Amino acid sequence: MKIQRTILSASIISSALFLSGCDTAKEPQITPQIETAGSTLFYGGSVITMEEAKPRAEAVVASADGKIQFVGTKEEALKEYPQATKIDLDGKFMMPGFIEQHIHPFLGALTLNMPVIAPEEWKLPDKTWPAANNHDEYIAALIAAEKAMTDPNETLWTWGYNNFFHGELTRAELDKISTTRPIGVWHRSAHEFFVNSAFVEKFGLQQIDIDKMGKEVMAQSDLKNGHFFEGGALLYLLPRIFPDLGNETRFRDGLKQMVEMLHQNGVTAYNEPGAFIPDNMVGAYQEILGADSTPMYSFFIPESKTPYYLKGKDGVVQAVEDITHMFPAEGKVRFFKKQVKLLFDGAIISQLMQMKDGYMDGHHGEWIQTPEEVDTITKLFWEKDYQIHVHVNGDEGVEKLIEILKKRQEEYPREDHRFTIVHFANSTDEQVKELKKLGVIISVNPYYVTGFGEKFGEVGLGEERAHSMVRLASVEKEEISVSLHSDLPMAPSDPLFLAWSAATRQTNEGNVLRPDLVLSREAALKAITIDAAYSWQQEDNLGSIKVGKVANFTILEQDPYKVDLDKLKDIPIYATVFESKLFPIDK
Repeated sequence: MKIQRTILSASIISSALFLSGCDTAKEPQITPQIETAGSTLFYGGSVITMEEAKPRAEAVVASADGKIQFVGTKEEALKEYPQATKIDLDGKFMMPGFIEQHIHPFLGALTLNMPVIAPEEWKLPDKTWPAANNHDEYIAALIAAEKAMTDPNETLWTWGYNNFFHGELTRAELDKISTTRPIGVWHRSAHEFFVNSAFVEKFGLQQIDIDKMGKEVMAQSDLKNGHFFEGGALLYLLPRIFPDLGNETRFRDGLKQMVEMLHQNGVTAYNEPGAFIPDNMVGAYQEILGADSTPMYSFFIPESKTPYYLKGKDGVVQAVEDITHMFPAEGKVRFFKKQVKLLFDGAIISQLMQMKDGYMDGHHGEWIQTPEEVDTITKLFWEKDYQIHVHVNGDEGVEKLIEILKKRQEEYPREDHRFTIVHFANSTDEQVKELKKLGVIISVNPYYVTGFGEKFGEVGLGEERAHSMVRLASVEKEEISVSLHSDLPMAPSDPLFLAWSAATRQTNEGNVLRPDLVLSREAALKAITIDAAYSWQQEDNLGSIKVGKVANFTILEQDPYKVDLDKLKDIPIYATVFESKLFPIDK
């Protein structure tokens, strides 16, 4: 039968939210799907396998239990599986199901389900938020969002503000918009909040309570100006505001919106490194993410900051192990075993990463987990043979991490440890060579160049460092395994867009920065399929089309190897296949 169209009608923040809790979603979104009985034979198009031994095929057969049974010619498939349900690809292109190596479903659910006022346009399944490019446009959009509200007591929550594009924002300026309505502005980085006086009063924010939590919280909290930033301040703020920020309706609707957005972009599996999920969120995840109508895997890796904060050195490993039992060991929603995430330096989008040569304006970066903490925690998990993922953005953070990893290898040598550097915004070629020697793999967010390369060249970093962010050509030259991720909501969760960003280094303004640092097209496509699976230790199950692997596919209207590179991000996605079942897309 022909493919038929069907209408498809859904970190540090997470660790802090653990202390506050979340309401449970009740009803999963129902998405139409085409059911098949027995084996299913896909033919009539080009199958891109991402397997070097057999890069192309004519036909694939998927079993009823969701596994690939056959990859080869159409003639052989029809002969061996004459009774299989037949689906004609009608000249389209089948790839392994796209993998989003690193997103934050909880943050994506909340941030994209409130007024989005950001430096770039955000396209969501049923709405597009226009870009606000400067201070005046930002304030005008914020005023309009406040005026559109009907309940005078409701908090105005908004996400997307970025001081480098929108100028400074203070409690006093927010008070000019309203002295009675609480206003909470969530920074584009998701690591900062700006609030007005009505917000301070509503949520009972007091300096005496901030002071009780110690130096880190005090240093990252500015109650006078209504500014709270990075891990320490958010551990104070989020438990107080979360019942309002993450109310049941916003969370449930936002999670469904996120699922729909991922499906439309061809995602069949994603991972959240750094997840710390409170008990009363488990039901929501299982009901929505685990629904039969959700055509993707949701994987999680625990973070270490909160367990270390709560349990200390002696209890952090067991605490992380306990977290992984929140979901069943098998199934579409689960934690990976023997993997852990650390958070090193601050967010790139707010320029709080640790830079060796500082910043042009004299401000300084922040540590989320100090080098001493990271040294201690990596030793604990390294010697228990965990795969360790570390969020690091600045070249000073990379330098410290290299020193720490050298110590780990000297004290307890390991092979195939897959120590993973996450984000990897700023680095040097010398550091890349050192990482190769240490056996590191890397997962990058290429959108740093696309969304922020030009602006950071003007403020904070300067052109030399800003334009050379995410030096993927250096990584590819050293033959380091690399995957791509969006870190949703830090970038749009769209694998083809990420591959285009990595392979072109084109900015939102239309310019190309350091074309000598691009990732090749081949490596970019591997980075959203087989190399992304490798970064999770899932290469035997996902990431390529091979007999025995899971039958997850993404069906494209055009050949990603043949279109002009500039058009890679624009290839229409026709459908996904999840565990042998076809889930068409209608945009």
